[in-house]
Amino acid sequence: MENTNVPLSKRLVGIGLAALCIVASMLIPGSEQLPAEGVKTLGLMLALVSLWVTSAMPLGVTALFVVVMCPVLGIVPSLGDAIKGFASPALFFIIAVFSLPVIMLKTNWGVRLINMIVKRTGANSRMLVLGFMVATTLVSTVMSDVPCTVLFLGFALTILNATGAKPLQSNLGRCLMIGIPIAAVTGGMATPAGSSFNVVAMNILQQATGTSISFLDWVVVALPVVIVMTPITWFFITQLIKPEPIADSALQGIRDQAAGAKKVEPHEVKALVVILGLLALWILGNWVPVLNATVVALIGLTVMFLPGMNLLSWKEFQTSVPWGIVLMCGTIMSMGGVVEATGGAAFLAGAIAGSGVMDLGFFAAFALMLALIYLLHTVCPIGVAILGIFLPIMITLCAGFGVSPAVPTIALAVVVAGNYLMPVNPTVMLTYGEGYYTFGDMFKTGLVPAVALVLIMAAWMPFIVGVMGI
Repeated sequence: MENTNVPLSKRLVGIGLAALCIVASMLIPGSEQLPAEGVKTLGLMLALVSLWVTSAMPLGVTALFVVVMCPVLGIVPSLGDAIKGFASPALFFIIAVFSLPVIMLKTNWGVRLINMIVKRTGANSRMLVLGFMVATTLVSTVMSDVPCTVLFLGFALTILNATGAKPLQSNLGRCLMIGIPIAAVTGGMATPAGSSFNVVAMNILQQATGTSISFLDWVVVALPVVIVMTPITWFFITQLIKPEPIADSALQGIRDQAAGAKKVEPHEVKALVVILGLLALWILGNWVPVLNATVVALIGLTVMFLPGMNLLSWKEFQTSVPWGIVLMCGTIMSMGGVVEATGGAAFLAGAIAGSGVMDLGFFAAFALMLALIYLLHTVCPIGVAILGIFLPIMITLCAGFGVSPAVPTIALAVVVAGNYLMPVNPTVMLTYGEGYYTFGDMFKTGLVPAVALVLIMAAWMPFIVGVMGI
């Protein structure tokens, strides 16, 4: 989601920093360790970060500017070499999955789900938050984080409106608005289909090593992390920001709406069949290679438009896809390849290896690297760019310890997704924009879970990947 109210001064600072990065990279001479093209590429990546973090220009415009500058600066021979990432299967996967919340919001499954949660939690507000977080986590395993957050944000606002909750006054509002995106990014770790970061990481692994991770293998490795992190995040959110009790009368409207939706309409059955079918095909892809995450997502998208299905119109689909984010993802995928081809990835890997970090032993070095990458993504929410730059480096460094490339691939995708500290990435910004909580609210609830996530990934990934022989 793009901020259209960015102060002019902040935008000018971003543009100035971007220009400075580009000019500096043109003046710095190349070396044996990093050729001139590599220096320019890293300068262009820093410019991208400056423009993105300051929202100096719309995402799509920033993306197009960066890819055009590659041939202009002489980094690549032609524009065609600069836009190879736009042919990545991961990009088409990202586009396709934005259709899922659209068809779900056209049904009453959400109302029924809320009613089921309310039946089990009653007026217990802490349990209500847990119910929302568990439901969001489950749905996010097969739906990208942003669409899933959009879906459950609408459900939560129904509850908050019914209880008369006011922004920055209601602790229930704080808990739900923090808990839903946190649950979405946590659930997205569980499967390749749950987050675009997972697909991007798998794509980078394929390009770097020629190997891949199956859908089922990813689930076996990552699902236990999700099962552990969900109660941890819920506990700290509701313990540090205690939600106020809910008057039972406030929930009557939800019950009445659910009572009126007892009859399941044909289009609701179709929507549920499509989503369950996608999940089944994604799992089947473990034994049928052609059924990878992208192919299945595109098949599902096509089925939604078939005569007799009519679950989605082209106008609805066009509106649901955040095309600026799509352009940015394509650009970052392209730039990841350019960074590697121009020697940037090898240079950064060498710098890290020469820093003495790797002398600490694998666990300490791996945990420290994950922590640094987590903090980098917290302040610079460019997850795809971070994966594109650091995953090839981590694969190389892990190889030196005899560790499977699957370890850094899954670990980095999870760590980059698990932004628990600040509402600066698109997923968390969706609920932050509702005004119910502050940066400080989220930081204090996410600090311990963030540390726990990094330590769990550093210890669990090498163990489970070694046991499974991936």
